[in-house]
Amino acid sequence: MKMTRILSGIILVAITFTFCACSSDSDGSKNNETSNIVETTVSDQKTPAISELYREREDSLPELNFGGETIRFLTLKNRDMTGEVYNDEIWVEELTSDPLKDSIYNRNMYVMERFNCKIVDELASASTVSSTIEKHFNADDDVYQIIGYEAAESLAKSLDGYFCDLNNLDTDYIEFDAPWWSGQFFESIAADDRVYVLAGSLSLSMIRSIHATFFNKRIAEDEGVEDLYNVVNEGRWTIDYQTELVSNMYRDLDGSTTKNIGDRFGYATSFYWAVDSYWSAFNLTILSFDDDGRFEFSLNEEKAYDGFQKIYNLSYGDGAHGENIDDSDVERMFASGETFMITQKLACAETVTFRNMQDDYGIIPMPKFDKKQEEYYSMPYEIFQTYMIPKTCRNTGMASAILEALSAETWRKIIPTYSEIVLKGKYLSDPQSRKMFDMIINNTKIDAGLMYYRRIGEIGSHLYRFPIERNQPENFASNLEKIKRKMPMYVKLLNESVFDD
Repeated sequence: MKMTRILSGIILVAITFTFCACSSDSDGSKNNETSNIVETTVSDQKTPAISELYREREDSLPELNFGGETIRFLTLKNRDMTGEVYNDEIWVEELTSDPLKDSIYNRNMYVMERFNCKIVDELASASTVSSTIEKHFNADDDVYQIIGYEAAESLAKSLDGYFCDLNNLDTDYIEFDAPWWSGQFFESIAADDRVYVLAGSLSLSMIRSIHATFFNKRIAEDEGVEDLYNVVNEGRWTIDYQTELVSNMYRDLDGSTTKNIGDRFGYATSFYWAVDSYWSAFNLTILSFDDDGRFEFSLNEEKAYDGFQKIYNLSYGDGAHGENIDDSDVERMFASGETFMITQKLACAETVTFRNMQDDYGIIPMPKFDKKQEEYYSMPYEIFQTYMIPKTCRNTGMASAILEALSAETWRKIIPTYSEIVLKGKYLSDPQSRKMFDMIINNTKIDAGLMYYRRIGEIGSHLYRFPIERNQPENFASNLEKIKRKMPMYVKLLNESVFDD
């Protein structure tokens, strides 16, 4: 299904990516040689459960027979989301009685049999994927027909001409407004009618990289904390509320009068990816589109500064651990009851640490900037895996058909398994947490400024992450001034790369 223009051609729905979009209700051997105003509550909003969104809709691919050909993927290995490794997006070797892995295995068997082809997935480090793309492009070698790479890095390479325009292939197999593709991603990175990078249900790392707030239910009960699910539903879950809440949760258990190991904290997190997630949580926009449909710098500087102060107060306040620790330490502290609350990726619910946790935990969205903000937002971090067809691919018909089929089957079979069985059934212990999970997924926000951050001076890292991580709050203002001086040049070059031939 061709798009005349992504901004007008994508049907956007309330649910913003991969499994979230319910759209408003030849021959595969062809080659392509060239390749916010009032205070609001959410208690009355009807958020559909993930399971309700999966219908028996199938892809629209015709009958195709690829004669036993091999389609070779090159994808990232060691997808470290929370200190544990995930290599299961494309390939699983055998049935293992693990519901998620078995659904991936069965998807692949179905697609290979349906199209009479063989799928091979080669895993490589990020640096190897990058150099391999360049090497085979320069040699015009058709070695890999599909590339899986980090979203931000994929977009940067797309601007350098390494990938096919998937909306203008000889074959018309990819249905961009289908629910298994991310309309919100396409809209954010829009480049007229050109599509070089695909994001959608095929990438489990999209879900796994979304940040949320986890809290210890036992500690909440012991401390008389009000029902946090009600706080969320009533629209009162803000970062100011969170900061005040956790400031009262610190306990000096060893009597040393100083914060140290052995005490119980109100809040702990890694000052890295977790900090970046506040761009979406606060509904801050770095890049938007002007009247001509080109990118413009649109940051609300006053709100960005106020947001920074709020994050700093939470991270280094009275109840906070106040040190930069890695994800595995955050999870260990939480699972052992050393901290009441953490900001962490959804993937942590899959870890051994969380599976062995004795206390029950709850999950709620990232906090809002203030009560006037209408929705709760989060984002998939830019390390999630996206998919491209390199210009060296001789059979783009086969590659695009397999991408469409795999993504459709992932949406129909694997995402429900992940959300209903793995997260909801196995790890989230109460219906309210499951409702919160749906709310988090339904309100994902993607900003072009974070997706194209390599091309605009890595603004997100310099304004939020680095000053928090290094405990240098005074650097926010000076960093912003430097960025503002360079931003016109950055945006001009980005527009030229994205929109101009």
